[in-house]
Amino acid sequence: MNAGSSLPSSPVPPPRPRSRCHPAFTLVELMISITILVILMLVVTQVIGIVQRNWVRSNARVSQFREARVAFDTLTRNLSQATLNTYWESAADPFRTDAAGQQVTRARANLRQSELQFVCGPTTKLLTSASGSKENYPGHAVFFQAPLGVTRLVAANNSQANTENMVNLLCGRGYFVEWGDDQPYRPPFLNQLTSVPTRLRLRLMEYSPTAEMNLIYANGYRLIDPADRTKTQNSRKWFQEALTNTVKDNEKVESRAFTRPIAENILTLVISPRIETNVAAGGGNTEPYAIARQYEFDSALVTNPGSASGSTPQGTQHQMPPLLKVTMVALDQRGGETLSSNTTLRQKVLSEASALFTNAADYDSDLEGTSEEPGKLKKILLDNKLDYRVFTTTIALKQARWSF
Repeated sequence: MNAGSSLPSSPVPPPRPRSRCHPAFTLVELMISITILVILMLVVTQVIGIVQRNWVRSNARVSQFREARVAFDTLTRNLSQATLNTYWESAADPFRTDAAGQQVTRARANLRQSELQFVCGPTTKLLTSASGSKENYPGHAVFFQAPLGVTRLVAANNSQANTENMVNLLCGRGYFVEWGDDQPYRPPFLNQLTSVPTRLRLRLMEYSPTAEMNLIYANGYRLIDPADRTKTQNSRKWFQEALTNTVKDNEKVESRAFTRPIAENILTLVISPRIETNVAAGGGNTEPYAIARQYEFDSALVTNPGSASGSTPQGTQHQMPPLLKVTMVALDQRGGETLSSNTTLRQKVLSEASALFTNAADYDSDLEGTSEEPGKLKKILLDNKLDYRVFTTTIALKQARWSF
């Protein structure tokens, strides 16, 4: 081989034929993946449905309880301003007749006096028209006077004094729970539609006459007997229109009604007058509820039902309790609808609930109970699958001027 000649190249292998088989899923694999996907979609759909239902329910409960909270705050704020404007007046005995024939008297004692009134207790006992209707008026009511300054927005005539800026005028105020429909509160056009039925609900009602219509000062309604100022008369007469002077669908500003709802689905209202535990009422009774053992308190009475007799001739007359324990039980929207649509259940629940809160010593056992045993009201609501919320607080009445 010559030195200039090149080495022979190695043979090149022939090209390999391309494969005609492409990688892919088999029919079985596709069916399995589709089945898994369908199962996942069903699970996701069910989860979304559950979340949506819970959100709607929670939103309804939050909205309802927000309304109840606002109403409860309004009630307690106005109650804290209650007053009697109590003053002292000398009681006199006839002594002799002078030369001019005039009666001469001598002072016998100083007595508390007030032209105003504070009263609370079962609604069926305070409002004459509600007597015997515990299922329609469950729980307690409270009526009082406070410097709220609510006046007429439109003068009834041109000669009426302008009271718009008199923000401290005394007004009557009251609260109670009532069962009924919304016929008076609906717009007139809804009453013409048979497709929109009325809403039956338990409502917290507010009685709020203007200062000009504070009947406790009117002739025939005054609490103090002008012939004998040591006696009271016309007790509880000034707020009896609370059930008749209710809001109407055609009312006007100048003739607005004084009773209107401020919250729906309120099952009951409990008002418990109390004293400090270190204050002895009637000579040694230190229970905080000693002045109103049956939840009844009337500032026009010397001794209230069930309470101990006072150590003075006037007892608790013309006095307000220094403390008020206020409790309100609200149902959620679904609970209110359930009671509205199920008459038998409503009558059962309201009948059982109305039998509670008659003895202040049983307050805890009637309401929440203990960790070992639920309260009677709580058991009633849980047994009937009704969701609820309890609002409670203790108010110090600054104008009580408490003394014996």
